[in-house]
Amino acid sequence: MVKRLIPFLLILSLAACGGENAELTEEGQTEVTAPEGELDPTAPEDVDEAEPTTFTALTSGEVAEGDAVILAGTAEELTDDGAFPAFILTDRDQQVFVRNMAETPVEAGDAVTVHGIYDGVAEEDMPLISASVIEVD
Repeated sequence: MVKRLIPFLLILSLAACGGENAELTEEGQTEVTAPEGELDPTAPEDVDEAEPTTFTALTSGEVAEGDAVILAGTAEELTDDGAFPAFILTDRDQQVFVRNMAETPVEAGDAVTVHGIYDGVAEEDMPLISASVIEVD
């Protein structure tokens, strides 16, 4: 009797596992989007209306968090903020931390212009820009 019960239980358990097909996603991939009503730093079209700004305006608090900005300078220290590559942009006197949402290749010493969203102050106590467009000059 036990010999007949084991195959029956095996078939029953396999049938129970064969329910709905779950769609598999690649582990580690997530879609990043901004909350409704806010500019999305991953969308280049959201920075089309960006205004050129200065390092001084960012460091002094003249620019509101969430504003679209354009800033030009020299890429210095290349780093990584976890999800995206990043670098420090400088005008020789002041520094801004740039999250490279565009994932554009940037080398230390490159003259770059970033179009992005001002995201407040980074952990390093410097202004943070999430850039969706980066032009390497």
